Amino acid sequence: MRFSHVSIGGGITGVETIISTFIDIQKKIKRLKKKKIKKIVFAIIDKDPDNIPGGVAYGFKNSQFGYFNNPIRLSPTQFIKWLKNKDNKKKIIKYLRLYGGYTGKEWIKKNTNILYSSKIKNINELYIPRAIANLWMEERLLWLISKIKKISKNKLIRFDLKFLKGEVIAIQDLKNTYHKIIFKNNYYETLKYKITKNSFKKISFIKDKIRNEPIFSKTQNIGLGLPPPKQLATTRAANNKYYIWDFYSQGATSNLIKKIIQLNKFKKKIKIYFIGYKAGLLESLPEIEKIIKKKKIKIEIMCSSSDLTSIQEAKLSLNKKSYKLQTLNKNKLLNINTAKKLYLYIIKEFEVSHSLGYKKYDAWTKILNNKILDKCIKKFSSNEKKKYFDFFFSKVRNITRFTYPETIIAREKLLKMKILKTKKENVKKVDSLRGKLIVITKIKNKNNNKYICDIVINVSGPLNVDTLKNEIPLIKNLKNNGAKILSGGFVINDSFKIVGTKNVYTPGILARGFNPERKTIIKAILQNSQKVGQSISKVLLKV
Repeated sequence: MRFSHVSIGGGITGVETIISTFIDIQKKIKRLKKKKIKKIVFAIIDKDPDNIPGGVAYGFKNSQFGYFNNPIRLSPTQFIKWLKNKDNKKKIIKYLRLYGGYTGKEWIKKNTNILYSSKIKNINELYIPRAIANLWMEERLLWLISKIKKISKNKLIRFDLKFLKGEVIAIQDLKNTYHKIIFKNNYYETLKYKITKNSFKKISFIKDKIRNEPIFSKTQNIGLGLPPPKQLATTRAANNKYYIWDFYSQGATSNLIKKIIQLNKFKKKIKIYFIGYKAGLLESLPEIEKIIKKKKIKIEIMCSSSDLTSIQEAKLSLNKKSYKLQTLNKNKLLNINTAKKLYLYIIKEFEVSHSLGYKKYDAWTKILNNKILDKCIKKFSSNEKKKYFDFFFSKVRNITRFTYPETIIAREKLLKMKILKTKKENVKKVDSLRGKLIVITKIKNKNNNKYICDIVINVSGPLNVDTLKNEIPLIKNLKNNGAKILSGGFVINDSFKIVGTKNVYTPGILARGFNPERKTIIKAILQNSQKVGQSISKVLLKV
């Protein structure tokens, strides 16, 4: 089979890239020769069709208890508009009632009146379930399918969209117009889809045929979601069903809760170990805290990291006037001409905000609203931009990570109840013996510690492109075939094409500097995917 473009990964990057390509081609149709009939065939490939179109991060399957780290006001404009529709507000409530667990019911009690408030300012501060983005993207995908059907009747140009299930492990450059897409075990499934009346899953996929014939494509987009953390488990431990290596792709909090319920049937007390102290741990704590109370389950939670640095609460100061920038105001921006200065000025702004009785998040909100990072980075010389991407961006990110406040509240409750205990130490290995999981840790200049646990969850943070080896075969293949890497990510051009490849794009977290202005992830990915789509349309039309 031959395709014009293949999206490897059926999440937001995969779907939005095709939508952007389709829209851009429509704008350029008039440039085509009238007598020439052109056919453009798109394909979306995913290991798990349930991830289409939300992906692992926003998909209905894996995001059941996850909430956005940012309030509605920082979401993409088109998504905000969709959220404020009354019918879509009803979907949020209905979703939480059916799938939101105890935390969802709590959200409904606290926020229903705010959600339906006539005051836009109140609604803008709400945090909503991540899976709601899947509903929005599903509508966009259905819009694309319907448009393709209508426009394909046009004599000038025809479109088609195919769906496939399989794991792509390599992209082979054939030194001509096409690449060969290579699958694990050399086979894949073609999928049929049907439109249902289900409020939360209007499009579902059914296996059509198993195939092993080659697939070829002119352009490729890679959106594989969040890479897994480093594998610290032995083979025995990795095969233990109570060891969770890749938290988000394995079902996140929903999967963890199921395992807790299973163990509670025959254990008086459940011992859980989290390797890591940031996002993965925090996401699961509100629901765990609730089931401990509601179901009277005895749980002991241990977590560790090298420094126990966590994410901060994304909450504005109450009963205060809106914060005004002091060190990063309009007049002083002229002085910021280096990456180091930008970093130091942000730190100074946080210090000033604290001295005036505000929170860091008040200052950070103003920095985002005023697009301070974007304004400064645009003025940097090429050398300073390189310094920012290669060194200072990670430092800026580390001091500007804020999250859904309820996760921090749950953590503090569990710490106070002495259910959650923290350790400043590194995990060396996870092993398994007689069905038990054993976590072995190391503290500098001290003997190893051993913890016998019932459940172990590795949330130590995703590997970057540089450190990924066999965990994602496709990344290894691209690296081996000349894809350029710098600062832990693929080097990309202005259109997010990977340098060192021919027509292979990646607009998400695999790209070096994919979100320098620290916008919300979904907002950055949507904007980047539009650039990818515009570039791909030029390749396909040869404009």
